[in-house]
Amino acid sequence: MLKRKRFWFGLIISLGFLAFFLYRTDFGEIVDAFRGANYALAVGAVPLYLAGFWIRTVRWKLLMRPVQDVPTRRLYPVVLIGLMANNVMPARVGEVVRAFLVGEREKLSKSAAFGTIAVDRVFDGLTLVAILAAVTVFSGTDAKVRGIGIGTGIIFIGATGVLLALAFSPDKARGLALRLLNLLPHGLEERIEEMLDNFLIGVQSLRHPSMILIAATLSFGSWTMEVAMYALVGKAFHLDLGLHVYYLIAASSNLALSILASPGGVGPFEVTTQAVLIDIYGVSSGVAEAYAISLHALLLAPVILIGIILLWTTQLSLGQILGMGNNDNAEGDVPPNLVGRRTATAPPAPK
Repeated sequence: MLKRKRFWFGLIISLGFLAFFLYRTDFGEIVDAFRGANYALAVGAVPLYLAGFWIRTVRWKLLMRPVQDVPTRRLYPVVLIGLMANNVMPARVGEVVRAFLVGEREKLSKSAAFGTIAVDRVFDGLTLVAILAAVTVFSGTDAKVRGIGIGTGIIFIGATGVLLALAFSPDKARGLALRLLNLLPHGLEERIEEMLDNFLIGVQSLRHPSMILIAATLSFGSWTMEVAMYALVGKAFHLDLGLHVYYLIAASSNLALSILASPGGVGPFEVTTQAVLIDIYGVSSGVAEAYAISLHALLLAPVILIGIILLWTTQLSLGQILGMGNNDNAEGDVPPNLVGRRTATAPPAPK
């Protein structure tokens, strides 16, 4: 029943945003924009997107080292399968798929793997918030938008402080969290406590300041590769915009998707991109809408195709993975009361 609720909730979000997108669409202009586009240039930008995910995979490898040192080439197919699952299903279930597959392939704790994935996603979120803050403050937009950037920057500083506190004082952070969890119902308290313990496993690698710098650099580099793709697709649609506009599109649209977990982000992505181009930078509606549709199709279709092929090689389906993941008490998973033994051991120094 919960899965059905998530599915219908995600579908309703997509349909609602698509309806708003179509309401603002000038169909005559959008047809002209599609006719004039350079599709060879747009499709040629896709490898930049895939390269960006290779960089994120390197970051995940570094975050996983306290649990197990797994080669990047073995993690990359898992990342793409997880991304494919996020693109076709609601509620970010691709992260569960990632944890299950890497646990099965590498014979390690799925709970610990999920903790590293959680930290991996936090880095993406912090990077996007930092980009959004910087672009809106320094790109010369109006005062209201700059105010949003300042507020976003404050959120970034606060969230970064919390992450560092968890990394360098995990015992104090856990103790404080447990005192707060005592206010929750018993069943929910245990579940959140386990999630907290898994997250603390994931932040072990961040105890080294050099690792924080490396992870942050990789995060920015990976999103810059994706932004470069956005810019090339923009050129294909003859958009004469600075690179900072594409950073703003990437940050705002992806942050929207992290909140509104519709399948593949269909609907929220188009509306957010449309709003940035039309409402802030004055791009004509037809070109903005054609760009948003084409860009999102190029972000979704290749990854879905590649992910399905890679999933086929595992001889599993998404339904099987999610079913096994929901009932999984496999050997190697770390019970909450043993997490301290793992966090007591310092992670290897970064190479």
